[in-house]
Amino acid sequence: MRKPFVTSLATLLFFATTIEAGNWWEDINMKGDLRYRHEMIDTENGDARHRHRLRARLGIYGDANDYTRIGIQLATGSDNPVSTNQTLDNGFSTKNIMLDMAYLEIVPKWEPGLSLTAGKFKNLFYKPGSSELLWDSDLNPEGALVNYTVKNKDYDFTLIGAGLWIEERFSEEDSWMAAGQAIFRYRIDEKKTNIAVGGGMFNYVNTKGFEPFFDSGEPMGNTVDTAGLYLNDYELLELFVEGNHKLDNIPVTAVFNYVTNTAVDSLDTGWLVGIHINKAKEPGSWAFRYIYRNLEKDAVLGAFTDSDFRGGGTDAKGHEIGGSYQLAKNSTLNLTYFINQIGLELDDKEDFRRLQADLQLKF
Repeated sequence: MRKPFVTSLATLLFFATTIEAGNWWEDINMKGDLRYRHEMIDTENGDARHRHRLRARLGIYGDANDYTRIGIQLATGSDNPVSTNQTLDNGFSTKNIMLDMAYLEIVPKWEPGLSLTAGKFKNLFYKPGSSELLWDSDLNPEGALVNYTVKNKDYDFTLIGAGLWIEERFSEEDSWMAAGQAIFRYRIDEKKTNIAVGGGMFNYVNTKGFEPFFDSGEPMGNTVDTAGLYLNDYELLELFVEGNHKLDNIPVTAVFNYVTNTAVDSLDTGWLVGIHINKAKEPGSWAFRYIYRNLEKDAVLGAFTDSDFRGGGTDAKGHEIGGSYQLAKNSTLNLTYFINQIGLELDDKEDFRRLQADLQLKF
């Protein structure tokens, strides 16, 4: 258990000393966070489950030259692509440290607004109102992504294109994703009001007839055949609208996010509506959010969508209610409650409840 940690720590130290040896060590920085969570999960016809969990992340970032930036981040957890939580159990055993991100970002001086990111990096697709309809917030994709943004006084326009590697196979075709997204943000009032509209296409290549991604025995709500293989392809079309306004200096965000899988004829749609009020940024400040979503079985890839809603996956609907309070500098208390129904078809329903209480510290 200690060997992966030692190897990962050595990687960080090597990166740091390499930067210093190049006489540009002043351009590096480190940041991280620690979250302690108590969680209650109550599923219909089962006993309520209580568990305590940790999430710890540490990253180092630096400029390799005038146009290239490098980032490496370690995190607790397993190799689950949508969770860096580590449950406190197993007789005080030591816990895993994994490579959560390792990427380079090229920002050419000769073309303002253009960037190229490659490796394992933070999800750079735009998520309106922090929506997790398509992507869990902990998902860090792998491959390459190009982002181009034009900005002026009245609006921003962004185009994103990506090729992401999902599964490499020795004797069969690989699975990968071709994706594109466009976002237009118009500032109605420069300081108080703006609206963003956009959409994207996310085409998973070589999905039908293959085992579910990451966990071959768990389709996470998606339809599989009798052999446990994906029964459908996934060619997702996403549309969204996000509005932002300040009411007496209290920021309010309203969002609508829609997705449909154009490769299938039924159980292919998901949507989400939500509102966010205020932000917990300074000691004594607070934030509130309410989200409702409906996500049919094959609207998105269950392996990559929100891992907290309905316990992770698709084929569910329901509420998410959350709030935050900033206790002190870089210290926030968060509460989230999920009231969900798993199974959207008439004869297959199950109530699901999840309560999360988090203390999060950043540095």
